[in-house]
Amino acid sequence: MVENRSLLKKKEVLTIGLCGAAIAIGLFFFLHFYKGKNTVFRIVEYPHPALHQTANLIDHVDHSIISLSSRMISTLQYLAMIDFFSRGSLPVGLAAPQVGVSKRLFVCGINGKIKVMINPKIIHRKGTYFSHEGCLSLQGEEKRTVKRSAYVKLKYTDLDNMDRILVARDRHAALVEHEIDHLNGIFNTDY
Repeated sequence: MVENRSLLKKKEVLTIGLCGAAIAIGLFFFLHFYKGKNTVFRIVEYPHPALHQTANLIDHVDHSIISLSSRMISTLQYLAMIDFFSRGSLPVGLAAPQVGVSKRLFVCGINGKIKVMINPKIIHRKGTYFSHEGCLSLQGEEKRTVKRSAYVKLKYTDLDNMDRILVARDRHAALVEHEIDHLNGIFNTDY
């Protein structure tokens, strides 16, 4: 009876291991296919000089800006899949300087939607929120606690060249401030 239970446990462990290996192999091929089908940027890592420069304003939205934002979205989605399965985390924002482009543009996920924000400018902020932040440009570094605003009102231009207003609170406010810091050449290690 004890021998049967031991044999059953070994079969269960083997089955779980084989299922895990099949999932990992499937995920590897899916990510390889996704990366081949979508143009994915390489992330610029700290202390690269592009991360410490103030990004240039974008005069108007044209094909190059739409293409840049599309590639940045593909990159963010690709990295989200990798980080979710490898680290259990989910990157939610990517600024143009992080892909080596000195433009005032970032993409982020807020309330389940991907937003492209061009020439973002905070017009009002208040309160305090302590954000536990990681950064795609700081691979291998532990997350750090950064004091951010609890409320941010932001003006930006979208891909239709329309001015928009976004109100963000708590973690979304921290996300917006983190990405704007990248546009201003400020890194979370500067805090």
